[in-house]
Parts: sequence; C-alpha cells; structure tokens
Amino acid sequence: MIRTEENELGTGRLEALADGIFAFAMTLLVLGIDVPESIPGNEADQALLQHLIGLIPQFLVYALAFFTLGSLWYAHQKHFRHIKRADGRLIWNNILGFMFIALVPFTTNLAGDYGDHQMGILPFEVNMLLLGLVFYGEWSYITSHPQLLHQELDPLTLARSKEKNAIIVVLSLVCIGLSFFIPAWSAMPLAAAPFIQLSGRYRFQK
Repeated sequence: MIRTEENELGTGRLEALADGIFAFAMTLLVLGIDVPESIPGNEADQALLQHLIGLIPQFLVYALAFFTLGSLWYAHQKHFRHIKRADGRLIWNNILGFMFIALVPFTTNLAGDYGDHQMGILPFEVNMLLLGLVFYGEWSYITSHPQLLHQELDPLTLARSKEKNAIIVVLSLVCIGLSFFIPAWSAMPLAAAPFIQLSGRYRFQK
C-alpha cells in the first residue's frame, strides 16, 4: 500500500491527548477510596482508625494502578520521543489504548472493593493485560516502520526495548494465573513494572 502524507500527522496532538487521558484516569483512581459518611464525635478517632485499616486493600490496588499507569505513560513518552510522525494505524492503536486507560478507574474500584474474590480482581488484571498488549503492539509497529522514526534504532536497543514493552503483558499473565489461587494478592507482581521501566536506556544507531 502506498503511504500518503494525508494519512500522517504530527505527534503533538496525540501526545497531548495521551497526557490528558493518563492524568484524568490517574486522578479518578483516588475517588474509588471510600470515605465514611457519618461517625459520632465521641467515637470518631477509633472508628476512623478502623475504617482506614479496612481501606488498606483499596490503597494497595490504588497504588498498583497508579504506578502501573505511570510506567505506561513513561513508556508512551519514550515511544514518542523517537517518532517524527504518526500514521492512521498508529493513531488508532493509541485510541484503543486510551479506551483501556479510561477503564482503569472502574476496574481498580472493583478490585479495591472485591479484591479477595477472583471475579473482583480479574477484570483489573485483564485490563492491564490489554493495555500491555496495546503498548507492545505499538512499539512493534513503529520499530518495523522506520519511516515513522527520527532515526533508526540499533538492533540491541530494539531487542531490549521490546522485552521491556512486554513486561506488563508478562506480569499481567502472572497475576491472572495467581488469581486462581490467591486472588487477594494476585496483582502484586505489577508492582515491579515501574522499576523495570526505569532500568536501561535507548540508543540510536550510528
């Protein structure tokens, strides 16, 4: 198929949309943490302490979702640092990813309230798996179409970055497997995602 300039756009608008959707989804996450509606004044301290202790599972899922989204945003920024223009497929790949990002607050709230049940935590883990697949597909696509890049990336960097972009997929699959045995703790492997994203660097081919 012949590529035409009409089907290609600069990356600025797409990056701005991505930043807005990530920011909105990450902000909405906190709204899923329950605040007690009414507590008698003479029992407030003890009741609030018990309530906060009861919220620990919600805080854990909130933190996992927040930092996983943060690692995906970081990966998205690294992708677009190398892209000089976006074609139609890349744009629609991003729009698909944005749909799953916007879904994260719902699946996080569900996991926070019913995370000790598999059907409570599983939608969250599947949501992360789908996001991981979209981002992995995005990186595979742009690196197989060097005309979209500022400069060609060297083979070693391509191999390492492909492994990094697969990490959310791998961790999500591990989480889904664990949900059959220990649903309450099955999402914890996702905590490794930000640390893996921060390791290593990309290099340009000379």
